[in-house]
Amino acid sequence: MGTTDGNTTTVSASVRRYAKYLMVMAGLGGLLYGIDVGAMAAAFPYLKITAGYTQEQLGFTVSAVLAGSIVGSLVAGVLADIFGRKNMILASSLCFALAIPVICASAMPLWGAAGFWVMLSGRILQGASAGLFGVVVPMYLAECLPPESRGKGTGMFQLFLTIGLVFMAVVGLIVVYAIGASDADIPLDKKVLAWQLIIWASIIPGIALFLGAFRLKESPRWLYKRGDREGALASLASNNGETRAKEILDEIIASDEAEAKAKAELAAKAKGESIFQRKYIVPFVLAVLVLACTQATGVNSALNYSVDIFQQSGLEKAWANWADFGFKVVNVLMTLVAVALVDKKGRTFLLKIGTSGIIVGLGLVGVMFSLIEHGVLASSMTTGLLVLLGFVIFMAFYAVGPGVCVWLALSELMPARIRTNGMAIGMVINQLVSTVIASVLPKWSGACGYSWVFFTLAGFTVIYFITAAFFMPETKGKSLEEIERYFAK
Repeated sequence: MGTTDGNTTTVSASVRRYAKYLMVMAGLGGLLYGIDVGAMAAAFPYLKITAGYTQEQLGFTVSAVLAGSIVGSLVAGVLADIFGRKNMILASSLCFALAIPVICASAMPLWGAAGFWVMLSGRILQGASAGLFGVVVPMYLAECLPPESRGKGTGMFQLFLTIGLVFMAVVGLIVVYAIGASDADIPLDKKVLAWQLIIWASIIPGIALFLGAFRLKESPRWLYKRGDREGALASLASNNGETRAKEILDEIIASDEAEAKAKAELAAKAKGESIFQRKYIVPFVLAVLVLACTQATGVNSALNYSVDIFQQSGLEKAWANWADFGFKVVNVLMTLVAVALVDKKGRTFLLKIGTSGIIVGLGLVGVMFSLIEHGVLASSMTTGLLVLLGFVIFMAFYAVGPGVCVWLALSELMPARIRTNGMAIGMVINQLVSTVIASVLPKWSGACGYSWVFFTLAGFTVIYFITAAFFMPETKGKSLEEIERYFAK
């Protein structure tokens, strides 16, 4: 599979093909995660009109995916350790595919009022699958890809996540032109069909990931931990070549021995030492605050309710869907910019720039809705385009700052002794904040108007900016040990 000539290692065409295949699967995993988050944006306006749900039920319908994601994220690591990474990718993509017909079946008349609970069950299952592959796919890639490709693979996952959002926006546009917009004068049954078609379209990448996962090799790190060194070597050889695979396996063995020694030393050092010390508490609180504030910008709610918000701002029929498509394309483009800048400009710099722009974008949206709600301006194409401008500013700066930095902050700030539990707690808080905002937004906006919603979110982002500007240390170019020593001083 591979030959060595001096210092040059060449690999066969089959090895190169499989390495590319891993990148494709990374993209599919990210695409599916983005679709999971964005599927409801285009479907929501139709569902709102046809389902007969209360405002609370509408909120729960949107946030159920986020709630299910919490459960999936919490158990993903444990299940992946028990059953293997490949099997969990298969299981999560199958769960996603099974959730789609359940969601669509909720509109069947035979359910009556119970249709809401069928919808909720399907959405929770969909969210749980997202939580699973949102953890397992990046874990699998990190364990399978060689060091020189690892960043590219993780970048593919994040990039295609944003492309998944755009994909669902395009599906929404196609449905609008094929059937009619949610605010168009078309029969109610066609509006039901419209949201069902949007949801059904999201099954395509789920099936592709499920079928494609059969060709994947199991993670070599997982096989090694299970005592199967031959299987680990074969898995490594599939995308590295035999020569390089043996070198990597030797590195894994050496690293495993060094890690065991380091854990023993850490345990001896920390014995009798309380975790309620400045060097543990301060970085933990900072990381959790960053994670909570990231979701308190309302980003997931903006992605889920965008079409409905644009309609309320004055953009009618297909214009609301075009606006949804436009600001999600901005998300893709600015994510590319962020990936290029994060290791050059640093985390704190990007967070300060990003949160400043988010405040401006949310403030503009809040001002425009305030003018509409107080009768100063009538909702029109002009007000709708200005709200869109606010969304574009918001999303562009979110992508550049929090979008790329939040996960780095989580992993870099947590001290080694509390990293595993600290990251789990941080992730749960992050998703809980997202779930709460998404679940209450319909009732919140109905009671106070969208202006107060966006002004409040902008206020939360001010707290985020203060945290980044005055309390966050710059971690660019620093080892985890250096960061830990900083908080110990």
